Amino acid sequence: MDRSQILQRFTQWLDSALAEEDPPQGIPAEILAEDSAESAPTDWYTMWAAVTALTQEVKLQGRAFKQLSETLAAEAERRGRKESLGALLEMRERLLRGLEATRGPEATRGPEAVGGRDPLQPNLWDRLFPDRWRKAQHALDVVRALEEGYRLSLGYLDDLLFQFQVQPIECEGRQFDPRRMNAVDVEETDRAAEGTVLSVYRVGYEWNGELFRPAQVRVARRPGNGVSIE
Repeated sequence: MDRSQILQRFTQWLDSALAEEDPPQGIPAEILAEDSAESAPTDWYTMWAAVTALTQEVKLQGRAFKQLSETLAAEAERRGRKESLGALLEMRERLLRGLEATRGPEATRGPEAVGGRDPLQPNLWDRLFPDRWRKAQHALDVVRALEEGYRLSLGYLDDLLFQFQVQPIECEGRQFDPRRMNAVDVEETDRAAEGTVLSVYRVGYEWNGELFRPAQVRVARRPGNGVSIE
C-alpha cells in the first residue's frame, strides 16, 4: 500500500469521526436542546465578576448588620442605665425626705445643736415621773440614729452617683436657667434679685454633662412685675 492510499483512508476515517451523528430515537427534542446549551463554552470572566460582586455585597451587608447590632446594643445599654439611674435618684429623693423628717427644732438635734449641751432638760414632771423622761430620751436616741442612718445612706448613694457621672444641679440662690430648671412657682419679693431661685421643690440632675432631669424651683419676681419666667 503506497503513501497516497494511506492518506486517503485516514482522510475518510477522519471525516466519518467528525461527522454529526443522528439523534437517538425516542428522546424529545427539548432535552437534546438543553444538552446542547449545557455543552456551550462557559464565560469564566462573567462568572468570576458575578462571584466577586456577590462577595462584596455580602461583606457590605455583614458590616451594616454589625453596625446596626452595635447601635441597638448601645442604645439598649443606655436605656437600661437611664432606668437604673432614675431608680437611684428616686431613692435619693426618699432618703432626703426622710432626713428632713428627722430634723426638728434645736431641742431635738442633740448636744451638738447648742454649745455642746443637750438643750432638752427634764422638767419637774420628768423628775417626778422618771419613766416618762427615759421614754423621751429613748425616742430622741431613735431619731438621732435614724438621722445618722439617712446621712450615711445618702453619702454612699452620692458616691455611687458620682461614679456614674451624675451631678445635682445647683439652683438655690442662683439665677434661673430655663435650660436646666422649670419654674413651678413665682414669689414677689424685694429681698432677692429678679430671677433668683428662692427654693428647690425637686432636685435636678445632669448625666455625663447632659441634662438628665430639670430642677423644679421657685423663682423671685419684683412686686408689680407681670413678666412671667419660663
